[in-house]
Amino acid sequence: MKPPTFHPCWLTIPAERSAAFLPTFVRMSVAIQCVLRERVPLEYFEDWGKYRHLKTAGPMLVYQASPPFRGKKRTELTYDVLNPALIAMLFRRSRPKLGELLAKAEARLRAEGLAELADQYAPRRTGAILDCVQKLSKSRRHLCVLIRGESVLVDALVQLSGLGDLPPRAQARKFACFEKRWNFQLRRLYQGCDFTHLAPILLEAAEVALQRDPDALDDSGLLSFRHLDGCLQPAEGECPKVG
Repeated sequence: MKPPTFHPCWLTIPAERSAAFLPTFVRMSVAIQCVLRERVPLEYFEDWGKYRHLKTAGPMLVYQASPPFRGKKRTELTYDVLNPALIAMLFRRSRPKLGELLAKAEARLRAEGLAELADQYAPRRTGAILDCVQKLSKSRRHLCVLIRGESVLVDALVQLSGLGDLPPRAQARKFACFEKRWNFQLRRLYQGCDFTHLAPILLEAAEVALQRDPDALDDSGLLSFRHLDGCLQPAEGECPKVG
């Protein structure tokens, strides 16, 4: 992710005090959150053994089930671990999809011949798993790590606001700081797993969102993408499909 490879669209990113700041960064934030929910759990659970540890698997599933947050304030572009109301909303909004994810996890574990472990992920345990993640300090802390991680990534994008107004050397310094911060966070995103390889995918999703018209957001406030000729392109009703 070197400065010369950045798309010229980054020079159009609005300054923090401009009227375009909030709608632009809402789109980019939603795009980042959507890709993270698509890719991070998928790669984390490639090893079915991760399901043996409900205290860490549960938070990942709740995170995956939660819809991206669409901010309405400049200071709230993602869920905030320090805002109890937003975290409570995340848990409420996770419930519908969590049952679907549990059904898939249960089926996979039964296919592996792990009936006893599969029982822990039966859809009927949706409420119990939500309670576990919400009330057990270790599980809640793991969920907060994921939420804080996406917040750090989005905040790093915010630091690029008004980039086009800066001289080339200042742009290069900002790019370097941005790259360092993203790589640092992705390398430690969850349970020692390195997700730095997702940086180009996340960046491309943000670029697509940056260039979209605000009306591209649907009624739920989500911006979505699909692959077209090897590139991420907007589409109806899908989160980013990558890889």
